[in-house]
Amino acid sequence: MTTRRSWFAAALLLVGLLVPLATSQDKSADPAKQRDDQQKIKARIDEAARRTSSTLDALMFQRLAPGAEQKMLRGVADDLRGLSETEIRAVLAHLEAAVAAPANATKEQREAAEASKTIITQLKVMLGQLDVIKNLDEAADRLERAAEKQIALIGDTHTNTTLPTRGSVRIDDRGPLAAEQGELRVEVLAVFKQVNRLVTEKLLTPDQLARLERAEALSRGAKLAEDMKDTAGLLKAGAFTSASVPQRRHTKELKDLAAALRTPPASRLDALKKAQAEVNKAIGAQTKVNRDTAERLDAAEVRRIQRQGSDPNTVRANELANQQTKAEFAARDAHKATFEAAPDVAEKLRSAERKEWDAEEKLRNRDIASAKEPQQQALEELNEAKDELDRQIAAAELAKVDSLAATKQAAERLDAIIKEQKDANAKTDKASAKPERAPEAATAQKDVAKKTEELRGAPLPPNTDAKAALDKALDAQKQAAAQLDNQQPDAAKPKQQDALQALERARDELEKQAKAIEQRRAEIAKLEDLKGKLDELAKGEKDVAKAADRAAGDPKKPETGDLAKKQADLNQSTKDVGAELKELAPDAAGKVGDANTKQEGAQSDLAMNMPMAGGQKAKEAADKLADAAKDVQKKIDEKKGQEAADQAALQPNKVDPQQAAQQLAKAIEQAKDAAEKAKKAQPLNVPDGTPADAKQKDGPQILALQKYIAIKAAEQNMPDAAKAADLAAKAFEKGDVPQCIEYQERALGALKKVKVEQEQKAELDKKGDKGPPDNPCAPLDDKDAGDKDIKELIEKYKLPESPTTDQLIELQQKVLDATKALRKSQQANAEAQAALQQAQANAPMAVQNQLQQAGDQLQKAGDQLQKGQPDQAGMSQQQAAQGLQQALDALNQAAMAQGMPGAQPGMGQMAQAGMGMGTQPGMGMGMEPGMGTGMAQAGMGMQPGMGMGMGMGTSQQSTNMGTSEGDRAGGEKLKNAGSSGTGTTGDGAFIKLRSKDRDKVQQTTDAQFPAEFRELIKQYNVTIKNGKPMGTAPRGK
Repeated sequence: MTTRRSWFAAALLLVGLLVPLATSQDKSADPAKQRDDQQKIKARIDEAARRTSSTLDALMFQRLAPGAEQKMLRGVADDLRGLSETEIRAVLAHLEAAVAAPANATKEQREAAEASKTIITQLKVMLGQLDVIKNLDEAADRLERAAEKQIALIGDTHTNTTLPTRGSVRIDDRGPLAAEQGELRVEVLAVFKQVNRLVTEKLLTPDQLARLERAEALSRGAKLAEDMKDTAGLLKAGAFTSASVPQRRHTKELKDLAAALRTPPASRLDALKKAQAEVNKAIGAQTKVNRDTAERLDAAEVRRIQRQGSDPNTVRANELANQQTKAEFAARDAHKATFEAAPDVAEKLRSAERKEWDAEEKLRNRDIASAKEPQQQALEELNEAKDELDRQIAAAELAKVDSLAATKQAAERLDAIIKEQKDANAKTDKASAKPERAPEAATAQKDVAKKTEELRGAPLPPNTDAKAALDKALDAQKQAAAQLDNQQPDAAKPKQQDALQALERARDELEKQAKAIEQRRAEIAKLEDLKGKLDELAKGEKDVAKAADRAAGDPKKPETGDLAKKQADLNQSTKDVGAELKELAPDAAGKVGDANTKQEGAQSDLAMNMPMAGGQKAKEAADKLADAAKDVQKKIDEKKGQEAADQAALQPNKVDPQQAAQQLAKAIEQAKDAAEKAKKAQPLNVPDGTPADAKQKDGPQILALQKYIAIKAAEQNMPDAAKAADLAAKAFEKGDVPQCIEYQERALGALKKVKVEQEQKAELDKKGDKGPPDNPCAPLDDKDAGDKDIKELIEKYKLPESPTTDQLIELQQKVLDATKALRKSQQANAEAQAALQQAQANAPMAVQNQLQQAGDQLQKAGDQLQKGQPDQAGMSQQQAAQGLQQALDALNQAAMAQGMPGAQPGMGQMAQAGMGMGTQPGMGMGMEPGMGTGMAQAGMGMQPGMGMGMGMGTSQQSTNMGTSEGDRAGGEKLKNAGSSGTGTTGDGAFIKLRSKDRDKVQQTTDAQFPAEFRELIKQYNVTIKNGKPMGTAPRGK
């Protein structure tokens, strides 16, 4: 294929070189020299023909199927040979005659020049053939470029009418302009010749062929070429003013044909964006014209123009007019681009186009000052059109994800379709009187049917009635179009009327749906507000109950009149909330009523100074209010589920409520696990009586306690323990928790070693042997840095000033356990964030705000854990889990609305099917009882052996599946003991690798995995190294 393309490029270059050679005109009038030059051209053309033929022979030799390129090259080769044998020989004959008869040389040379022009034209046609068109879009691009050339010719033609003199020489470019117009005609003919080849060789898709036939492009192209030929004649005759009028028509037709051939935008949104781009171009062009019109020529430019014998004002007006012409056609392109996608915008652009035409006319008449007003008006209308397009694009973008916007936009589109259907009906009425107008009515009816079909296929919230109405309208439209094609306008009228009525019914249904969505959203907002009020009322009621309990337990029997007044305030607020809930959530309103009854009883008891009875009723009222709040939340979830289902219908390939629900369930489970681990990340319990706020503000215990251990170990001359504890503290400060854990384990080991040494020394002391002297411990570098925190810890947690070795060991163990819990909380938090991100990718807009808030809470928790603040992190994780649960409930509602199951935390994909997984002894293909627990309980656990167990049902009994050499039990081939069958923690026994293999695995993991996982893998290696085989599980347990 590469060689073939290089041959193709060589042929194109060779023929391309002939054009400048053929067009070169030596200013010398020596006919002999002209003859010699022409003979060189003939030789080059003969060479081109031979090389093209050689290329074809090579293609044939390689047995390549004759494609479009080969056929094109064959045609070029034949044309080149014919050109050499006929036209060039004729030119040479004229030049030979001029050499032989000098008296008649001028006449012969003129005839030779005319013949040369014919050759040039034919060479350019060949160049056009070499630029192979493979599809209609490429043809459209070629026609668009031709239109730009035609616009330039319009300017040059006007210049010849506006600037008739250049000094003492009159401007008359009739020859070059006529030649350029003729060459442009040849280019256009070449385009349509290739388009016709695409048709005859059946290279177009049915849709492309229909587009070509609908535009009548081939016949229009042939007519355009004929008209351009006449225009070239006008230019040759010097009728510049007359030629400028058809030149404009040619430009419009070229652009219209290009638009007709080009593949239409895939959607209305794409069409709007394309129109937006065209409007921006038009604004840019008009802005430049306005700016240039406002500027004045400087003195140097005025003198330059005057030296040329021209009027500066005339020259400037002509240049501005030519520039305005280009801006006008840019506005026309924008108008055409918006015609179908945004008819209202198209009308505004049409108005701007007329203003630009008015400005050009004034400039052609050299009235620069008067042109400024229509120019400014045109620019303003272009900007207004842009603003409206921006609004419609924003609405269309929103309609992709927002059910209300999508429904409203569909109703607006239906309004436009109804208007067009009425226009089609009117054209049918005219066709009844004049049958020759039936094709026009048929075309209009087909266009309306196409738009109806596009709307029917657009993603919209479910609406059975609207869809049925659109189906009926489309069916009637198609029948009406068929009858118009058969020249039966009277028969088409009833169907058109049916279509109109169905369209109006569909619009009414969509408007009704839009109102229902607006009402649903208003109810969601109202319910959320009432839910917040219920939460506040329940909290207030609990406070009253607590105060009443304290009063009941006070021996002084304080008055509870103030509490009664507070209760009265709550009573009224509760009544107000209950009244608002009656229509929105009747069940919740009933519970609020019950709570209000309890509140009144509590108020009465408190007013009579009966705090015990009043407190009990207040508790019951708080419980009722909490239950009512749950009912309201269920109502919110139900309505948000409807929102989610609507959005899923808008984005069937992107929004997946069920998938999002599954990921949210996982995120909730991980967030709860993270919060649970965070609770265990405080080495010491906060002393009783500490206020809740103070508990939340409790500082990073791990760091301070680790520093305490390091300092006390140093004070007691335990150098190894002190150094390891100090390094652990520093690692924690840097946020490197895995490194911190490693140093903590070293510190714990060193402390235990000291304990052993102390016991040994005590034994020697009993025997009278004092042993070797202790090595003094070097002081810590930053001992004073944590003194303040340590003193506060000692006071707050009553830590000993001089702890014993046992106390340091116990404390280091607690700090190590807390650090590991913090690390696990970090990991679970990260997994919750990852699952949440996946859920966000699949979740509808209705819950995205809740997901974002939960994500913020998880991020906050991650930051708090990094700072060593597990208590605060745990609260953030709990809040995230609550928000995620609410979003999950809404997604479950949406999933169930689509006939799909919901999800809940703890229900993995396999757990929903009652399946658990575990690894079991043996590697055989067999089924036997093992430890496969349900994933909802313990997930995946590692047990002795290398098998894979699939547990069905409960954790009490499961079935193992493994892969082996054939012995499913393993037997003597694998000496590991069997699975217990009941383990759920995932802790496994040692897999018996050789030492060098274990070392190799450990080295590989250090290189392969991220730093945050290396410590876990290292710990796992330590675990399996120290592990012992477990016993075989009893059968049936």
